[in-house]
Amino acid sequence: MRIYPEQLAQQIQQKLPSCCLIFGDEALLTIEAFEQLQVKAKALGFLERFSYSLDGSFDKDQIFSQFNTLSLFSERQIIELTLSKTTKENTDFIREITPLLNPDILLVIKGPKLNAQQLKSVWFNKLEQQGLFVATNALMPQRFPQWLFQRLRVVGLTADNEVIDFLTLHFEGNLLAAKQEIEKLSILFPKQHLHLTQVEQSITTHNHFSLFQWVDSLLAGEKARNARIIKQLQAEGTELLLLSATLASEIQKLLSYSYQMKTQSLPSLFAQQKPKLWPAKQALLTKALNRLSTLQLEKMIIECAQLEVSVKVENKTDTWLQLNAICYQFLK
Repeated sequence: MRIYPEQLAQQIQQKLPSCCLIFGDEALLTIEAFEQLQVKAKALGFLERFSYSLDGSFDKDQIFSQFNTLSLFSERQIIELTLSKTTKENTDFIREITPLLNPDILLVIKGPKLNAQQLKSVWFNKLEQQGLFVATNALMPQRFPQWLFQRLRVVGLTADNEVIDFLTLHFEGNLLAAKQEIEKLSILFPKQHLHLTQVEQSITTHNHFSLFQWVDSLLAGEKARNARIIKQLQAEGTELLLLSATLASEIQKLLSYSYQMKTQSLPSLFAQQKPKLWPAKQALLTKALNRLSTLQLEKMIIECAQLEVSVKVENKTDTWLQLNAICYQFLK
């Protein structure tokens, strides 16, 4: 069964699965999902925990032994397997241990966000059929305000939309910092309805955005959000060449779609992609392609190349302005 992190507590209240797959790119949600599993498992007698990394070379025999050393006198066990990427070696190993699952073992496998092809793989489907898959992916911008509402409610706080908007402005992209700030607010103003002046006085800005969120803001045409993200990336010392290369790569993809759209529909082009694009990404690309013409995209590719020359060769001082000028064309 596939669930969101906020559904996990209710799901395991009914029954603890024999295995749980926790995959996603949001660290806080992954940590909290595993903590919830641990608390429930401990209450049911799973008192031993063994953690292994499946990156590089790993001791298969030692892990196999944990599945095979159970007796009437041993404790029930949590076996935690972590991988930073899926490889043939570690997924083949996971397929080998899947038949060894039993009621005295809770197997938890954690890793980064999986693409559509990986989600359809044999090893993943076999385990998902026997347990739970918790998708701990970074929240889409439209889900973040609701996440804040829920977090405030958990600690006994309520707030108006203006407070939520203020928190969103300062914490979008950094759930861990948002959680810490909400905990601080619950101490300062216990069981209260928050007002904007209270939050403004106590807040500390902790925005943290990824390059992917920056690109998504451009594709969506979100002018204010893009300005906020790029300002934060610049303040953090993000290399301009990295931003430029990321932007050029995305524009090149859009240009390729734009050329092909002359003979094929966009949905059919998306269907041909391997690995397949997430529906949310398809929607963002569609929005961008509806706004930008082939001619505009060709012009932007040239400007990205000029920006790279400005940084690498000419050492110009206005390179951030050049980058912003390219971004602006997404947002007109």
